[in-house]
Amino acid sequence: MTTHDSARPQRPEPVHPLDVFLSIVALSALAVAQPLLDLLGRNAEFFLARATPRGDIVLLGLVIGIVIPAFLGVLVVGIGRVHAGVGQALHIAVITVLGAIMILQIAAHTPFARLPGWVEIALSAAGGLGISMAYYRSEPVRAVARFAGVAPLVVVSLFLFSSSTSRLVFAGDEIAEPYRVTVSNPAPVVMVVFDEFPVASIMDGEGAIDPAVYPGFARLAADGTWYRNAVTVQQQTENSLPAILSGIDPGIGKLPTAADHPFTLFTLLADAYELRVQEAVTDLCPAYACENSTRHVPPAAQRWKSLGEDLWIVAGHVFLPNDVAAGLARIDTTWANFNGGDADADIDITTRFQDLVYSSDRRAPIGRFIEDAARDGDEPTLVFLHALVPHVPWTYLPSGQTYPSPDVAPGSVSPGWGDDAWLVDQAYQQHLMQVGYVDTVVQRLIAALEGSGRYDDALIVVVADHGIAVRPGVAHRRVVTMDTIGDIAAVPLFIKLPGQRTGGADDYRAETTDILPTIADALGIHVPWATDGTSLISADRPVREESRVEGSTGVVAFGTDGSEARAVAARKVDHFGGSDPYGLAPNGFGELLGREIGDLRVEAGGGLAVTLEGREAFRDVDLDGPELPAWVTGRLLTEIEDDHLPIIAIVVNGMVAAVTRATPADDGAFTYGAVVPPDVLVDGRNEIELALVDDDGTGRRLLRMHLLP
Repeated sequence: MTTHDSARPQRPEPVHPLDVFLSIVALSALAVAQPLLDLLGRNAEFFLARATPRGDIVLLGLVIGIVIPAFLGVLVVGIGRVHAGVGQALHIAVITVLGAIMILQIAAHTPFARLPGWVEIALSAAGGLGISMAYYRSEPVRAVARFAGVAPLVVVSLFLFSSSTSRLVFAGDEIAEPYRVTVSNPAPVVMVVFDEFPVASIMDGEGAIDPAVYPGFARLAADGTWYRNAVTVQQQTENSLPAILSGIDPGIGKLPTAADHPFTLFTLLADAYELRVQEAVTDLCPAYACENSTRHVPPAAQRWKSLGEDLWIVAGHVFLPNDVAAGLARIDTTWANFNGGDADADIDITTRFQDLVYSSDRRAPIGRFIEDAARDGDEPTLVFLHALVPHVPWTYLPSGQTYPSPDVAPGSVSPGWGDDAWLVDQAYQQHLMQVGYVDTVVQRLIAALEGSGRYDDALIVVVADHGIAVRPGVAHRRVVTMDTIGDIAAVPLFIKLPGQRTGGADDYRAETTDILPTIADALGIHVPWATDGTSLISADRPVREESRVEGSTGVVAFGTDGSEARAVAARKVDHFGGSDPYGLAPNGFGELLGREIGDLRVEAGGGLAVTLEGREAFRDVDLDGPELPAWVTGRLLTEIEDDHLPIIAIVVNGMVAAVTRATPADDGAFTYGAVVPPDVLVDGRNEIELALVDDDGTGRRLLRMHLLP
């Protein structure tokens, strides 16, 4: 029998080493470097967040776009020189993987993205194998790959010369010299911008401030002026901070740098004032004014370690199917340190933005700010802080102590919220506790200024850059819409003028662009540039009939009566029974809070069993320690036949400290979590019990559950 050559399986044809090299660098650039550098190029804040030097940015672009593809190409060619068969197999494998990655990128924008992740990966792998086979069997395909060999140069050029990040690379010196202005009333200026802080969080049902819950803000409102109807003009921090500090609505597209915003409070006062400035993600204070002290650049090893860790997570989100990437750390809550930081590290706020957000040291820069505010100088001082509280993660009690808060806020469906109102209310409770910490900061600031004798003479400004929506069914917690104006656009604004001793609430529609003109007016300075805002202390401030805030979905226009924020506050009071965050309980069960267990009907729970995470923390509590066991969580292990979700009372030292609702777990059990007020804890050993709240037809009773070790 004769076998014709045409019937034999065709082996891949040998490929010239130069073609091997060009095919790898081309596919590497198109499949990996281009999508990654395009994302980084469109988000220059990623580099601003960590104060990345321009040399590092250039080097990163070259490494991702040219060095790594070239190294991979040389490696495969080199192995092929040693052993042709192994080299060819490796080349096919590399092209297959890179082709699969490229197909996944394309599929992400098609209906295929709705397929299960493993199906997407399998189909993409098959497509990648098809690309490699086509390359080996078709000369036209290889010819295309040769021409595409210039892709790395094109990709890197676009990143370095045409993206928003390019403005960081090629920005010149920010400003040559400060403005020469006359200051008629050179009072000390103390200004803090809190991050992600809706004004409704400190309002009661009548739109006032409960002094028992928020004494710091109540004091500021009494001594100064609370612009109760204030709104931001920009949704995003990188745009709202420049608006606050320049008096100009910057729109969207500029970077939060001194190069893009040359007219700010810093440049206005640099000639006449000593500037003590701590910025976080922005870089608005020019070098001549702040001597780069606001954005300390970490050592190279630390910079690249942080950069590499974050890029690995970013790459996972870019290249993996959505349901696979869901298991990675989130990248939508901050610009850096997506995996979190070392909670025990002593980190300087000015070092990196991620350390501000994801380490317990968010308190450290606040302490330095308060010290700076109380410290006199040889010339008038401007003390400024952008503080990333009460920004997520919510980890602080009002005292400033931490607690073992959940890694993911209850009810969170990133980037928004699910439909379980109880879980979202628990997340809101954690937000309100952190707002309590912000109030404690205000109290400490006032006390420090009074102690140094600077309080009466100081011009104090307390404001937020934007708010946050914490409500069931909200698709994105940070996108302003007509439905989320009261949560995101309405912000707290307090201004105490030099010498002011009495004040109150002013319901004029203030906007964040009014802050700089108001400061200048109070100091007797003529602002040498045109502002969009107006002085709030001017007798002829304009009547406003409409406000506008710009967000990621465009401009939202709304009225000026402030009803949106009051509605948010009213909803809070309805759910919490007041302004106190510890008043949260499932509907109809709030009456149990604060009750002594001896005054209630309590029975043995029989076989009811429950676990308590961190139980040992209650055995030796230090009320003055850095952390309190205020978050109680565990699992209810007994099957519940009732159709209703179980209600659990948490009893601490004989008193019902919290009431919560259990949530079904994937394995059929129930999980629970609740915050207990710190004031129910005592030094040393604390007794904790859990009871199922039940109604046997004759009335409500508590069924004690067996606490498993």
